[in-house]
Amino acid sequence: MKSFVLVLASTSLLFLSGVAIPFVGVLLIPLVPQPALAFGLKHGKANGVGLLAAGTLLLWFFGGRVLGLGFGLLALMVILLYGALDRGWSIEAVVAGPAAGLLAAVSGILLFLFGSFPQIREAIRGALKENLELSLRVYEQIGFSPEGMQVLRERAPQVTELVLQILPAFAFIGFAVILLVNLFFLQRRFPDRELFMPTGNLREWKSPEPLVWCLIVSGFALFLPGWQTLKTLALNLLLVIAAFYFFQGLAIVAYYFHRKNVPFFLRSLAYVLIVFEQVLTVLVVGLGLFDLWGDFRRLKKKDLNPSRAS
Repeated sequence: MKSFVLVLASTSLLFLSGVAIPFVGVLLIPLVPQPALAFGLKHGKANGVGLLAAGTLLLWFFGGRVLGLGFGLLALMVILLYGALDRGWSIEAVVAGPAAGLLAAVSGILLFLFGSFPQIREAIRGALKENLELSLRVYEQIGFSPEGMQVLRERAPQVTELVLQILPAFAFIGFAVILLVNLFFLQRRFPDRELFMPTGNLREWKSPEPLVWCLIVSGFALFLPGWQTLKTLALNLLLVIAAFYFFQGLAIVAYYFHRKNVPFFLRSLAYVLIVFEQVLTVLVVGLGLFDLWGDFRRLKKKDLNPSRAS
């Protein structure tokens, strides 16, 4: 009972802090599922579900519908992970399954709140326009040239429409990143438990080889005349597949950092640059894609599964 109350309190505090504190919330929100995940794996998943239900009801009752729905979405993430772990699934299945479930849940919640998909689209478009206009005002105040501001204002509608088109892919990738962060901490906390396959070194992870055909098909679909809905679906699929190859490229980088004993500070700096510098991000995606033929870690030559190679 004591651990139940402590985990409930810590989970709620993390969530409320993430919502209330600007900027820091981006770092805190992904950690909200961690206490409940660890509690469920240690004391039983049914007890974990009970804890999440209690947290959702408390926040809904005392904080209102929006807070309750927000926490409920993270609770659903934990429940979906409960169902995916300890089943011998590959890590990509453990991540992609719950991420797809969360995307469907968010769509359902928005449909419940707004009534129809066109209204959802208009609401998101309005929010994007408002945020973009606010950003333009900030740029103007810090001294951007009038010519540059004019170009930004002219392109603002195009940017808004593009973001609307790729929002599903961004949401899926965002959920996947949060899931990966929590799996990383879970693996550290339960090193002897086979939460997913492979249980070995994630620096040797490879995305499924048939994924390259999905990449080719979605790429060709972008050039079809007309068929705007199909193009939008293809663009979202292309971005999701690119995320898979980004993580494979990141695994290759981590593999050689470990092999060459690169200092922790330099590793951290490199990872930050890879995430925030677009050129490096694209290069890492390319590294992951061409690893299919290049076998940069020489895993195939060892004639072993990636999880067993040393």
